[in-house]
Amino acid sequence: MATATEQITKERFSFSSSIAADVWHPKQNAQAFEWWYFDALSEDGRDAVVIIFLDNFIFSPRYNSPNRRINRIADKLRRKKNLQCQQCFPAIAFTYYRDGKPKYRAINEFLPEEFSASENTPACKIGDNLFRLESAPYGSGYMLSINAKLRKNRNLKANFEWLSIESDFLPEKPVNTADSHSWNLVAPRADVTGRINIGDDAGKSLDVVHFRGTGYHDHNLDNRWMPETVCDWQWGRAHFPDATAVFYRYKEHGEEKPTTKLFTVRNDELRDRDASYEEQNLARDKFGIKYPQRMTFATEDDIRLRVKQLKIIDSSFFYLRFLSEMTLTLRDGKPRKTIGLTEFLKPKSLKYQWLDWLTNMRIGRNGKGSFLP
Repeated sequence: MATATEQITKERFSFSSSIAADVWHPKQNAQAFEWWYFDALSEDGRDAVVIIFLDNFIFSPRYNSPNRRINRIADKLRRKKNLQCQQCFPAIAFTYYRDGKPKYRAINEFLPEEFSASENTPACKIGDNLFRLESAPYGSGYMLSINAKLRKNRNLKANFEWLSIESDFLPEKPVNTADSHSWNLVAPRADVTGRINIGDDAGKSLDVVHFRGTGYHDHNLDNRWMPETVCDWQWGRAHFPDATAVFYRYKEHGEEKPTTKLFTVRNDELRDRDASYEEQNLARDKFGIKYPQRMTFATEDDIRLRVKQLKIIDSSFFYLRFLSEMTLTLRDGKPRKTIGLTEFLKPKSLKYQWLDWLTNMRIGRNGKGSFLP
């Protein structure tokens, strides 16, 4: 058993919690990226949904090969006057998990002209996929509409509502978009309902899934190339009956120690704390990424989150996604236990062009689904 313990570290990324900042930010270079992330777990824990809108797909071989990218599209883009994202490769990623396994996955990459987003209100459209912030008599939240291509000539159409329960805790805090990674914890908790329809090219319905659960939404952006910036990055969240817990552990190249944070929401109050970190039971997944099976985050005011990463539900050479058992102990001394989602990102391998062919086979392009699941 391997064990490592670190002391509390200082913040090294720009943190906010703002609906007003959940808009698209214009970019000055082709390496910049921005994404909007939505996830949810069903009430019985059997189903999970993860949906990501990206203005520049960080796993794309086209994004990660700057010279080839610029040469391929430069002439075409010089003739286009009104593109918001002239040297980007927008994408949407949709995954529906059942009992810890991906059942429906669509990773679709699009042309720059198929991307549009608002700089004034949270809204983004990529191809026929979109999300937008809406208000209703029963509350406000995000409406998501997905129209994606799956493998084997199947189509996925889905509509979801992320009704915010906890959100917008720091609406006035400035967002640093210049020289650091910006993370916006927009809505730590949401009530999520949705419907997924799977059909073939002839219009025949193959499956219908109804979803209800508890969800989460955040927003990330950076003006730097990820493989040269991020060393590794761990993240996770869990919803308990009376609290929400989110951990964030982020390390850039050249830094001695990661930024380690534990956020809790209780009684409609967000608490942001530096945290010490301990990891145990190191293991490797099938793609070679080493990860801890158990982690503990602790703050100076006696808040503790224990994480047991039970099952890898998604993996590649660059990232892992887990179903994890999380136990939160607040200052009342009472442990709370539930299942949540955790992730581990190790982007160094994105530099290796020999992996491009494999990555490409998991990406649908030009209106077609991916070759591999």
